[in-house]
Amino acid sequence: MTALSKDRPLKRAAYRASDEAWSKAVRIARELDRVLDGDLPMREAVSRAATELRLSTRQVYNHLARYREDRRVSSLLPPTNGARRARISTGVEAIISDTLREMWLQPEQPDLAPIVDEIRARCASERLKPPAYVTVAKRIPHVFSPEEIARRRLSGGKHLHRLKPRPGYIRAAHALEVVQIDHTPADIQFVEVIDDHGIFVGRPYLTIAADVATSAIIGFCLTLERPSRLSVALCLAHAICRKDDWLVERGIAHPWAMHGRPKQIVVDCAKEFQSSTFTQGCADFGITVRTRNKGTVHRGGVSEHGASLSSWQDRTVDRGSRRLFVR
Repeated sequence: MTALSKDRPLKRAAYRASDEAWSKAVRIARELDRVLDGDLPMREAVSRAATELRLSTRQVYNHLARYREDRRVSSLLPPTNGARRARISTGVEAIISDTLREMWLQPEQPDLAPIVDEIRARCASERLKPPAYVTVAKRIPHVFSPEEIARRRLSGGKHLHRLKPRPGYIRAAHALEVVQIDHTPADIQFVEVIDDHGIFVGRPYLTIAADVATSAIIGFCLTLERPSRLSVALCLAHAICRKDDWLVERGIAHPWAMHGRPKQIVVDCAKEFQSSTFTQGCADFGITVRTRNKGTVHRGGVSEHGASLSSWQDRTVDRGSRRLFVR
């Protein structure tokens, strides 16, 4: 350390740094000392330091550039104590805020892409630099609070209750210990063509059996009929049986090894799950049925998550191909 660095006053950022920021800077400085004083090649030493600090090698090199000359911990502190300077002008901020409030804060959440195009067009008309899509998306939580979004989009008096943490979760230590079964309408439409005229048939219902421990879908049933004891039984049979022959019949060259008899099934309060035929059939195979209490839909949600992923993948397909024509 040079005499100049000893006489140099402590950076102003060091006086207002939090304990967490200072501890992080000390840890980084300790690793950088090992890089500078060690016998390892620079690239290997930087790679080891990046692994220890859980940073990228580029970040380690940036810290080295600031630390190498004086070797002072204060040189590793953020200059503004973590706050970043805004990179867009106040005019662009105002356009983003006004456009989001006008077009995005609607009872039904619209797609953000056309709103970003409108924001960019308004900025271009004002001769301002248009923001990127990610920039607009990151401004949403700063412009609107979760309570404001909930009041706008959720009806009834329970909209704020949904934003509060609610304890409770369905847990399982091993596969097939607990399986959830639930229904959802698929995001696809069937149309029957008769005499060159399309007749709307309906949307199919998807029944999913999801393993809680692994979050794997172990069986499903897709039918145009409304959820019933039959669709639940077909879904459960599909989950228990091996699927090798089922995959070969459909020409699917992809493994699906999950199968077996679950120990417990978690269901909601739908009438198809409350029938004596369903409960007695499960008891015959040694499967216990556990009904989820009303108002506790947030507990678990493994099958709901699988159904939402399936619906999201359907929406990624071109909209014209999501309507199937049956002759």
